[in-house]
Amino acid sequence: MKIVSLQSVGLGAIFSGGNGATGFNEPYLITVGENLYDGREYSLNVTVTEINYQQGNFDAYGFEIYTVHTSDGHIRVLPADKYIAEWSK
Repeated sequence: MKIVSLQSVGLGAIFSGGNGATGFNEPYLITVGENLYDGREYSLNVTVTEINYQQGNFDAYGFEIYTVHTSDGHIRVLPADKYIAEWSK
């Protein structure tokens, strides 16, 4: 199984209408095969190629992250407790 998208939960959502003109939040959505956007709905001109989940024993509490791989060769690291993953076969 692999992750096909991530959706933010709680705070950390983007504002609809570009620069927050409408004043209400919408979840931030990251989908494999689609463009990656910043927090104000502007395209970063890179495509999400892969999303992975990682869990480890970094310290006494451990950690859980999602790594978002993009077409520009970068990897963005997101905290797993702030996103809901959609899995697919």
